Amino acid sequence: MARNWTETRLQNFITSEIEESLTLEYKSAEALDRHETKKKEITKDVSAMANSAGGVIIYGIAESSQGDRRHLPEKITPVDRVKYPREWVEQIIQAIRPRIDGIVIHSVNLSSGENDTAYIIEIPQSNTAHQASDHRYYKRFNFQAVPMEDYEIRDVMFREQTPNIALKF
Repeated sequence: MARNWTETRLQNFITSEIEESLTLEYKSAEALDRHETKKKEITKDVSAMANSAGGVIIYGIAESSQGDRRHLPEKITPVDRVKYPREWVEQIIQAIRPRIDGIVIHSVNLSSGENDTAYIIEIPQSNTAHQASDHRYYKRFNFQAVPMEDYEIRDVMFREQTPNIALKF
């Protein structure tokens, strides 16, 4: 899943109007905050992505607030790397239980300022269910993270034990 992330590539998401999906989420810089509710939201979003199909969360791109353009990227909103270093984001994600293996956090330097960055979090699909810091299990559904039902949690927990069978004629 590792890719070469640049400011030009991030800008391309905006100009190409690439819509959020099951595997892509845009978060403005304001989504990173030291308040407990924001930290819980980070663990909720990351665990939901791992519990579903995996994907990418981009912190530093705001989505449009206009009704007909919802879920489309609007503009780059730089994250202050001094106030919110990559290690801080990593520590927040470590609150997810069990720990998600294979997460990669990319930092993209932005030309708007010396301390301006965007964080791209690449999250693999997991073989077990992961619990956010609020002790709930989430999945991605219609552009958002929603609580999982008991049968969905069990299904995710047994992903690795279920054979992947494909018939070809």
